[in-house]
Amino acid sequence: MKNPWLDLTSQAPYLLEIDQKQIAAFAPRQNSNAALQLSSIPEPFIGNPETARVVLLLLNPGHDKDDPAAHSNPQLKQAIFRNLRHETQPFPFYPLNPAFSEAPTARWWIPCTRVLKKETGLSYKDLSERLLAIEWFPYHSKSSGLPTRRVCESQEYTFDLARKMIGNQFVLRMRSVNHWAGVDKRFRDVPALRNPQCCHISRRNTEPGVFEAIVKALI
Repeated sequence: MKNPWLDLTSQAPYLLEIDQKQIAAFAPRQNSNAALQLSSIPEPFIGNPETARVVLLLLNPGHDKDDPAAHSNPQLKQAIFRNLRHETQPFPFYPLNPAFSEAPTARWWIPCTRVLKKETGLSYKDLSERLLAIEWFPYHSKSSGLPTRRVCESQEYTFDLARKMIGNQFVLRMRSVNHWAGVDKRFRDVPALRNPQCCHISRRNTEPGVFEAIVKALI
């Protein structure tokens, strides 16, 4: 399947042409918190599918008031676009790149993965090569307001990517059981966080044995 994100324009609004009609039909039904933030670059996935050992399933990228400015930073913008194109870079999971530690994406992901880093003893660089996050929906919003049915065409690529991970990598569902079960029934049965509102990956937030299995998969 062709990667649709190869066609994303380099300037806002960041919206794929193949998604425009469906997003236009979806947008009027959104409340203010669920409004799509097209001044931020979509992040349907983060990480390298070829080197990832642990796959994290989420709903959609959140929105922080500092996102537009952060996504205008030439270095971070380049990292996001390289990721969308599946191009190699030193930190495939770029939120763990120390150069971007002040960006909203890093402020969210570093606490989520702090215990993993400590328990595995991996450097941020090594950990960034072994994690892959996949969002059910690619565009940013403060809250989702998303139906469980597919919203736009580009999601098919992401869904296909996620399905390919089952049985090959350790898959952890961090958010949205019903959305992911609609993609493939097998996603209902993968390990999940106990509290999806707290996305920290830790022993306390996973069922017995799950955290240890994640650590084993990473090292």
